[in-house]
Amino acid sequence: MGLFSRFKKSTPTDDDVRADDDELDAQDTDTEAADRADDDADDDEAEFAAEAAESDDDIDEEEARLEKSAPFDRSEKGPFDISEEYPEHDRLDLGALKVPVVDGMQVRLDTDDDSQRVLAVTLIHDGGGIQLQAFATPRSEGLWNTVRGQLAESVTKQGGESTELHTSLGKELAIEVPAKTESGRPGKRAMRFAGIDGPRWFVRAVFSGKAVTDDEVRAELSALFRGVVVDRGEEAMAPRELIALTAPQVDQDEAEETKDEDELNPFERGPEITEVR
Repeated sequence: MGLFSRFKKSTPTDDDVRADDDELDAQDTDTEAADRADDDADDDEAEFAAEAAESDDDIDEEEARLEKSAPFDRSEKGPFDISEEYPEHDRLDLGALKVPVVDGMQVRLDTDDDSQRVLAVTLIHDGGGIQLQAFATPRSEGLWNTVRGQLAESVTKQGGESTELHTSLGKELAIEVPAKTESGRPGKRAMRFAGIDGPRWFVRAVFSGKAVTDDEVRAELSALFRGVVVDRGEEAMAPRELIALTAPQVDQDEAEETKDEDELNPFERGPEITEVR
């Protein structure tokens, strides 16, 4: 053999070509399968990430609904909890609510026909009214954000309109719902809802009459709302449970004294209490 050898390259046969093609096809199939697996894995990962993000959004939204909603100065300007310091004022003791009273104001108690429980109190002054109700809440959760959303949804179903407002009472809901006028013609009824969450309680206020259209009347009734003192009590109550009020007990001597004063001052009106069943 010389220093150099000759390498002979043979011509491939058909069987060899077919074998090579089959091997390439197998490699292509494996590559496509791997690509599809990677795509499926990417799709699953993207879907999981989207579901996780949506779940986080739902949790954030739920937490936002459960947050307490109240003016930043509630503990200073009311409504007050019975355990907090609050300014002296002439207040009517209705048990769970101690409401301020002013001359010329009417106090209406709304009671349940069957149980005779006092469900709400309405303060009427200068042609405007504000109805107050108290509800139990957990110590760390509020109700107003949830209730406000439910009210807006209910108004929409009734064919009305609602607008969220930011006022000195926090977030309010101004609504207009279809109603009939005194003459029986189609019209609208306007109201404003406000709510304040406190320690283990929530007070809802409904403004009506001139308290919706007259800023001065509304300001007077809002001031009465801020002057309310809430005494929830220590007993266990379910969230959203209505805290029933108690009718005031008028001492007979005080009643006689008030009557004498009215006879001496026939043009001076004090708070009037009426009961609606």
